[in-house]
Amino acid sequence: MFEPVPPRAPTTNRVAPLDRLSLLTSLVLVGLTLTLILDLPTQRVAFSFLGSEASLTVSGAWVIAILLAALTAAGVNAIARQHPRVHLAERWYIFILWLLPATVVVTATMLLSLADVRAYGLYALILVVFVGAFLVAVIVGEYITIDLNDRWYSAARLAVNLAIYLVALILFATIYNWKLRSLFSSPAIGLAAGLLALELLRSSEAEFWRTWLYSAVVALVMAEVVWALNYWNLPALIGGAFLLIFFYALTGLAQQYLWNRLTVIVLVEFTLIVTGAIALLFWLRPT
Repeated sequence: MFEPVPPRAPTTNRVAPLDRLSLLTSLVLVGLTLTLILDLPTQRVAFSFLGSEASLTVSGAWVIAILLAALTAAGVNAIARQHPRVHLAERWYIFILWLLPATVVVTATMLLSLADVRAYGLYALILVVFVGAFLVAVIVGEYITIDLNDRWYSAARLAVNLAIYLVALILFATIYNWKLRSLFSSPAIGLAAGLLALELLRSSEAEFWRTWLYSAVVALVMAEVVWALNYWNLPALIGGAFLLIFFYALTGLAQQYLWNRLTVIVLVEFTLIVTGAIALLFWLRPT
């Protein structure tokens, strides 16, 4: 279990190892480009679950996504260990640093697999370049937030949090748009929410087991929300935004609790924010 870092004098920011960062980014961009030009086979797996017939289609894009996620995790691990104040004795802390960059890569692979290269080839390449720049920003931001006393910590933490919410929105909307059975969509979004929550709750510097416990609670609640949401026929973006609101509320309350700042006033504030956001969301919903 890692303990909160004791107050120290502000330190100057440390630049992430540019050689390893550039190599990782280059390899990821090559892999994403391959998803556009390779015609990989798909495999349909049929099975029975609780007496109900179900099937799962495993595409080549998913294989590439898993490989790129593993490559990204290994690259981030090597970069993070170069930081002089990383919790080297806490392997699970470094594991949390892998999650957001790997999720970015998986989400990008999912989106690119849906692109029609002949019709949208240029836009797909622009998306690949954007993903590369976004991935670099995320990794540099995480690298800076390893040191709570870095003079750029607050700005980097804010940027990483915004990146998490953006990735969550895209990922939730994409999965919801597939209109999968709750048997698949509920665990998928629950798992994604739990992993992203770990990165958000990392900033609380709470004990190891508490961070993982509350992330698991977020994952479970999000899975239940998806299960109920599947009974509504909402557009993909509205459904994704609806899930993002609940994700924001759950992770926000968990953060406040871990910071020992959860009061009645905070609960009221979150209630008003969530209620207002949902009302605005359905007001903007196309008829």
